[in-house]
Amino acid sequence: MRQVICSGIAAAIGLAVMASAPAGAYEFTGAFPGGDCAAMARSIPPNKLWYGHFTGQREWGTFLDRIQTRTVEGCFRTKAECENWLYQWRSTYQYNFWADYCVISNQPRPRRPYAG
Repeated sequence: MRQVICSGIAAAIGLAVMASAPAGAYEFTGAFPGGDCAAMARSIPPNKLWYGHFTGQREWGTFLDRIQTRTVEGCFRTKAECENWLYQWRSTYQYNFWADYCVISNQPRPRRPYAG
């Protein structure tokens, strides 16, 4: 009986440790704006900033009978922050995301606008 209780406690502790450890997977927290590139460039050299750009679409409206398009951009301290930001936007605007990228620079790369 004592061994069963001890192994039950050990299993509970193991689950608690696993729950608190980072899983390495992204978690959806909602789309959020990127950092202001000009403001961040005052304290971080522009060639050290990560620039992110996203354009995508989602169904929208009372009967989900409309398509909403969104384009956002922002700057980040690390590539991981930028990729997490892209993940959040891709999760919110699940359709036709194109021209979404992270590059190390505070200057956007020129892209042809969507013509559709």
